[in-house]
Amino acid sequence: MEHSARPRPGPSPQRARRVPAVERAVRILQALAAAELRLTEIARTLDLPKSTTLALAETLAAHGLVAYDPGPRRYRLGAALAALGGAVQAQSNVRRAARPHLERLVRQTGETAILHVPDGTGSVILDREESPHQLRVTAPLGMRLPPFAGAVAKVFLAALPEREAARLVGRTLPAFTPRSITRPDAYLREVRRVRRQGFARDDQEYLCGVRAVSAPISASGRVVASLSVVGVAGRLDGTSLRAAATLVHDAAAAVTAELSPVAPGNRVHPSGDGARPSSRRRRRG
Repeated sequence: MEHSARPRPGPSPQRARRVPAVERAVRILQALAAAELRLTEIARTLDLPKSTTLALAETLAAHGLVAYDPGPRRYRLGAALAALGGAVQAQSNVRRAARPHLERLVRQTGETAILHVPDGTGSVILDREESPHQLRVTAPLGMRLPPFAGAVAKVFLAALPEREAARLVGRTLPAFTPRSITRPDAYLREVRRVRRQGFARDDQEYLCGVRAVSAPISASGRVVASLSVVGVAGRLDGTSLRAAATLVHDAAAAVTAELSPVAPGNRVHPSGDGARPSSRRRRRG
């Protein structure tokens, strides 16, 4: 028996509908990948009217995907493509760095370990290692979680400035379960707690009978992913959840250190203050 939320099925490549305007825009990018071109050269290459080509090129330029050089009057690939390529590379780096920690967390906790990345106001499962138990939480790759879903949503909101987090929370919150936090002021207090302690808990707030703990993974000074342990509430009780919080927090810190190498005595945990869930403050002598 498994506990999971069913992902939305995606279209197969054979049955997927294609949008002609998007295909033309992609062909422009592919042509510019080979050489910088004038508008007439792009139109001739794509066999399109000059007016249609201009509209497509100006739209791509508005998003930074192409750039126009008025001197030679040529188009070239834009800087936004480099940013997109960097995001793809960053996700690949995060996944590679997190993989051994996902496996270790499953061995340590017996529960499913998941790597999420932000996706708009929600998140997407980039990688996972599932629990060996017959009764477990499953995590299909590519599955998208909606905004405010689970501990991972709190982690990503906590990475934002207070004002931006409050704007996104707004005045209404979804009630996924009877235990969901639906009052904006209470939810923002929870987000502030996550920001202070460096990890988030979900006590059956997204799925009934499921508890989770998540911690942020950072690279180049920003949160790029979240590492989580998710399990059935009957096994992941209060004591187990606290222990999992420490393990997840330390694993996320290790991935962060690998993605953002710093001098050995200067490493900090994702919370930014070096705090650990189970650490005690030392008395000053």
